[in-house]
Amino acid sequence: MTIKIKKEKILGVDIGGSKINVIVWDGKKVVKQKQIGAPNKDNLKAIVGECGLRKIGIGVPGIFDAAAGIIIKCPNAPQLNGLNLKKLWPDKIVKIDNDVHCFLRAEAALGAGRGYDNILAVAFGTGIGGAFTNEKLKMKNEKLNDKTIYKGKNGWAGEFGHMIIDKGQDWEELYQKIKNKPQEQKKINAIGLANLINIFNPGIIILGGAGAKLPNKKIIFQYLLSPKEQMPKIVLAKLGQTSNAIGAALLF
Repeated sequence: MTIKIKKEKILGVDIGGSKINVIVWDGKKVVKQKQIGAPNKDNLKAIVGECGLRKIGIGVPGIFDAAAGIIIKCPNAPQLNGLNLKKLWPDKIVKIDNDVHCFLRAEAALGAGRGYDNILAVAFGTGIGGAFTNEKLKMKNEKLNDKTIYKGKNGWAGEFGHMIIDKGQDWEELYQKIKNKPQEQKKINAIGLANLINIFNPGIIILGGAGAKLPNKKIIFQYLLSPKEQMPKIVLAKLGQTSNAIGAALLF
């Protein structure tokens, strides 16, 4: 007689600037999905209490201490600054990572980046974030090999939105200023992506987040050192708005 051991479900939480996305992951697929409003301590605590799961993976925007579980600085949700997520749920196993690292982890292993290496991920939401890996991420024996996501010192690499684009103004700042001018915004995004292509030379760029749109490739071409050789495939996220939360669950 074969005894089947039921795999433990994991809660994946994506903290955004204006909302929180939550999924329940069974190891292969999303079995439950929910979205709630304002990212704050009370809402976070309520979500976990409602789901009752032991393992929690959390995607955090901004700067954090992964080992301690503390959000140090969350520019688009400052009410979370100083919050210790591990102390918030002392009876749970909590793992945290940058939200766009989570996005890349999910899309590279299960979504639009599957089968590619040299993957660049850029997320457009309340802010602009990014992540990069130079090797394929894959599921192997139900374990995710993701040691190659570049995190830099303290795990804070990928703040693409703070790249200076024009007269001391960064990409994120300009993106927000012209959000009601789609053509101008498209130009700024194309310049930002061209800079990233010149730096990383990716094979594919995956765009995600509520503000993700395919860029103007003609503008990108203008800023590349060798357009024909450098231009990567640019696609929208395959997993949609659940990408970050799935990537957070995959921390386990």
